[in-house]
Amino acid sequence: MTIRCYPLKWLWGVPPILFVTVLALYGVRLQIEHDLDKRTAAKLHAAGHSWAIAQFNGRDAILEGLSFSRAELDAALATIRGVWGVRAVEDKSNLIASPETYSWWAVKKQKRLKIRGYAPTHNERRTILGFIKATMPELGIDDKMVLAGGSPPSQLWLGSISFALLQLGQLKTGTIQLSGTDLHISGEAKTSAAYREVKTALKTQMPNGMTLARDRVTPPVVKPYVWKAIYKNGTLLFSGYVPSESARIQIDGQTRNLFPGFKVVDAMELASGAPDSWLWAVSASLMQLHRLESGQVMLKGTNLEFKGIAADENVAKDVAASVRHGLPSSYTSTQAVKVRKQPKPANVPASGSSG
Repeated sequence: MTIRCYPLKWLWGVPPILFVTVLALYGVRLQIEHDLDKRTAAKLHAAGHSWAIAQFNGRDAILEGLSFSRAELDAALATIRGVWGVRAVEDKSNLIASPETYSWWAVKKQKRLKIRGYAPTHNERRTILGFIKATMPELGIDDKMVLAGGSPPSQLWLGSISFALLQLGQLKTGTIQLSGTDLHISGEAKTSAAYREVKTALKTQMPNGMTLARDRVTPPVVKPYVWKAIYKNGTLLFSGYVPSESARIQIDGQTRNLFPGFKVVDAMELASGAPDSWLWAVSASLMQLHRLESGQVMLKGTNLEFKGIAADENVAKDVAASVRHGLPSSYTSTQAVKVRKQPKPANVPASGSSG
């Protein structure tokens, strides 16, 4: 029996064999990469390196991501190298810059909130945005925060930002800025009550470790700017607006000197918008009011209305003239000072009348 050999026909079986071999090897490699990827990700997470991403080419790892310090990067590399089965690690991560001053700020204007500055991680960034949406949902947000290392401790930094944002929520327009944990705040309060709340918070409620570097929060602007004083029956009642606490103190001091022993009721609210020389006009009107037996003063913008009852004609005329000439030149006034009516004398019977 003759056995014939056909070498060319043998070659037809080589490609299928190679394909099966390559497929088997590729499947094994995928299994190895999947196993290393899963175990390495778990190790990185357990070590606190959530920023780090390890990609595998066979048993060789490639580290990617944004690290915040050289020490943190070295620690992540050591964690990957310590995973059983890893042969080599190539570092393709990037270090986030650490600015000299870790600044963050927000500007509130026209129903929008513009946010700029640095954030340590995406988690902190999301936390800030979530807090804003919860406390100021009516605002549109323009967020351009960038990641950077070198922030203060996370709890202190986030606590400082949340405190600052709470104060910004009380302002009609304003700006908050954190340089590290030093707070700069400015703007116009929504209401007099909001102004008082912000001032109280800045004095007594700031987080430990946070400092107030600058406070330029002002009361709300009102128009017309009205102030009123009513003097009657041993009581002096103030209402309307006062531009500052220092102005309130000056008015109170002058009142105590001019009206000793009188009951003083202060119902004035803090507000911006007082015209120039406002305190001068108030002081001049109080100087004349105390000369009367009763009276009322209303200052509306730069117009003063002065009314009262004087003991006699001379006092009435002098008070009216003093009000007219004692005000700042930019102010106008009207005076209605009357003389107290004297009681009519009782009828006395004529002497020597006969019955």
